[in-house]
Amino acid sequence: MQPATNLTVKLNFDERNRLKALADAKKRTPHFLMKEAIARYIADEEAEQMAVKIASASIEHYKQTGLHVTLDEVKAWANAVKSNRNAKLTPCHE
Repeated sequence: MQPATNLTVKLNFDERNRLKALADAKKRTPHFLMKEAIARYIADEEAEQMAVKIASASIEHYKQTGLHVTLDEVKAWANAVKSNRNAKLTPCHE
């Protein structure tokens, strides 16, 4: 485990009071809530960046191959999954 490092976050008076009130209500420290919020934010941003990367790769693959699945095919598959978890999506085609 890596050692912890300090990081300063400047909050205005109102933000600090709101954080303290929330921490009190949750029986946690403001420090705990800030660490939790930062960890969630980082995870959300990393997931968004990964989604953009995957979408970009998908678009590039389509441009190179022309392979795709139509929206109607995806909708039909999504409806089929409701009654059959193992429903198969139509294979990619030109």
